[in-house]
Amino acid sequence: MKNMDNYRWIIPSLIALGVILLSGGIFVGVKSYETLEANSTKVDNTTQKNLSSKQKFKLDEYCQIWLQDDNEIPVMLGKVNEDLLNKTEDEIKTALKEKYPDKEVSTMNKYQIILKTSEDGTDLSKANKYTLENEDGYISVFKYNKEGKKELVEKTSIQIKSLPKSVQEELKDAIVLDNEDDAYSRLEDFGS
Repeated sequence: MKNMDNYRWIIPSLIALGVILLSGGIFVGVKSYETLEANSTKVDNTTQKNLSSKQKFKLDEYCQIWLQDDNEIPVMLGKVNEDLLNKTEDEIKTALKEKYPDKEVSTMNKYQIILKTSEDGTDLSKANKYTLENEDGYISVFKYNKEGKKELVEKTSIQIKSLPKSVQEELKDAIVLDNEDDAYSRLEDFGS
């Protein structure tokens, strides 16, 4: 029996070693699975983006295009043309950029597209022109340089609400004029 007493520690040691190895194996397996899942998700997201840029976006035939700029009430520009209905997201954005060069797509889903003014504040369609615009309820005169960048020329004391409704409607989109003389001539009409 004396021989057996010397080896009593072997069984508990083997059990402890087995538990440690089993725990370590489970830990390594879980970590490997998590890493595999994370990498798989990244690949799925990249694949999804690539597929979505090549797949048709499937706009609804009644999809509306809206203009929403900071602190302004959204304005409906109309509904999408039929030729955009079977296009990819990239093709739709390109077509809208051609039609509205100073706007960019803010959000887009099946039923509506929301545009906003480009961040750089340029509008090539108004290059070298003057505009009369609503700024804080008053008419302001702006000049667009050759790159289409807007700069304030004058903020007038003519209140928008004092003008006829038809003029107020014109000022929602800005009144574009070819030169400074035309701008001030039109402004005089509003002041009288």
